[in-house]
Amino acid sequence: MVRYLSTLRLRRLTSEAEYLVPHFTHITFIIGLFIMFVMDAVTQRAIKKFPHRAADIAQSYDYKQVKCKEWLHQKLEYLPAKIKRIYIAGGWYGNILIPKLLDFYPDVERIKLHDLDEEAVHICRNIYFKDNNIIRADVQDSTEFTYDSFVINTSCEHMPPLKSYPGTFVALQSNNYYEIDEHTHCVSSAVELADQYDIKEVYYEGELEFDKYTRYMVIGRV
Repeated sequence: MVRYLSTLRLRRLTSEAEYLVPHFTHITFIIGLFIMFVMDAVTQRAIKKFPHRAADIAQSYDYKQVKCKEWLHQKLEYLPAKIKRIYIAGGWYGNILIPKLLDFYPDVERIKLHDLDEEAVHICRNIYFKDNNIIRADVQDSTEFTYDSFVINTSCEHMPPLKSYPGTFVALQSNNYYEIDEHTHCVSSAVELADQYDIKEVYYEGELEFDKYTRYMVIGRV
C-alpha cells in the first residue's frame, strides 16, 4: 500500500534517494526509488546501509523473482511430509522466499540459507532476519555441501546438481535461458530437471512462461 508522506519525510527521503542515484541504472533506479518510498522499513534500512547494493536488492523484488517464489509457495502442498528443517541453496537475501516458507510451515524448527555472497548473507542474517532465531544464514558453497531433510534450489541454472542424502525432499527451479553466460546448467523441460537431480519420486512438475524463457519446477524426493 502506498503511504502518504509528510513534507518533511518526503524531503528526507528525496535527499536519501539523490545519494543513491549513482548506485542505480536504468529501470533499477525506478525500482530502487519504489523500494525507498513504498517498501518495508527493513529493505529501506538494507539499502541505506549498503547503498552500493541498491540495484541488487532492487532486483530481488523483480516481478519474475517474486512470481517464481509465489509459484513455489503455492505448490508446497504437494510435499507428503511434515517439514521441520529447510535448506535454501543459493538463497541470496532470502527476503522473498523465507517469509513464504514461514507462512507455509509455521512449526518449522530451522531454515538455513547458503550463499557464496558474503554481503548478501550478512544482510539476510543481520538485517532481514536479525531477530528471528529460526533463520540461519551462512557463507557456503552449496555444491560442496551434502543436503538432507528438505532443500530448495531456485537457481539450478547457475550451478551443477547438488549432493543430497537418499530420501531428501527437493524443490527445484531452473530455466531454458541459455543465452546468459552465468546459466551453466539450463534445462529444456521439467523432466530434464528431474533427471538432472536423479529424483526418484516426483510429486509436482510444471512450467511458467516468461517473455524470453520458460521456468521449470520440480518437487520430489531423491
